[in-house]
Amino acid sequence: MTAAVSLDQINVIEDFVAEMQPGSAMFLQDVSWDEYESYLQQIEGKMRVRLSYDEGRLEIMSLSPEHERIGGLFPLIIYVLASECGKKYLSLRSTTMRKRKRAKGLEPDDCYYFNNLAAVAHIKRMDLSVTPPPDLALEIDITSPSLSKAPIYAAIGVAELWRHTGKRMHFFRLEVDGYVEIEHSDLFPFLTPEAVQSALQQGALTDAITMAEQFRNWVQAHKS
Repeated sequence: MTAAVSLDQINVIEDFVAEMQPGSAMFLQDVSWDEYESYLQQIEGKMRVRLSYDEGRLEIMSLSPEHERIGGLFPLIIYVLASECGKKYLSLRSTTMRKRKRAKGLEPDDCYYFNNLAAVAHIKRMDLSVTPPPDLALEIDITSPSLSKAPIYAAIGVAELWRHTGKRMHFFRLEVDGYVEIEHSDLFPFLTPEAVQSALQQGALTDAITMAEQFRNWVQAHKS
């Protein structure tokens, strides 16, 4: 049973978040799991922030317009890839993923089920004790985070992680000792980080439809 956090504590966090500039972050130490879950309940859905928790350390990140602009292009990229490769998928967007036993939790910028689609097609609430983790998660790090999210994703068990730093795209594969950077996606073996970065740059310079059309042409020319 989750212990309650006082209203005064919640109000302090909400006041801090309300004053945060877009793209800024607040980092707290010695936050209990029960406090983390209470903050999620009170803040989630009310404010445009992401909460990441790792063994007592809590980061609250305020989303910037640049973050949201880039994030809005990724669903089109995934749709083009999946439709051209005949892969069915489901996006759970920034659904909170957490494991109490590992004391880790976060909200990805987006997450996708491909291989495990059938297992989550009808779920109403994410429960990683019985639900498989996403096959792919996206993380957009425009600013320098104070809390590394890779160990959190690893504890959750996300097989493939894509990380965008504003200037570069990186792909990672989960192995026994954590994530290793890879040159091609495991889900889409012909796909490179550079190809995704190029599409994102095109989307920023032109528009989403033009980006999707030209990226589809690239996929058709490179898929096996």
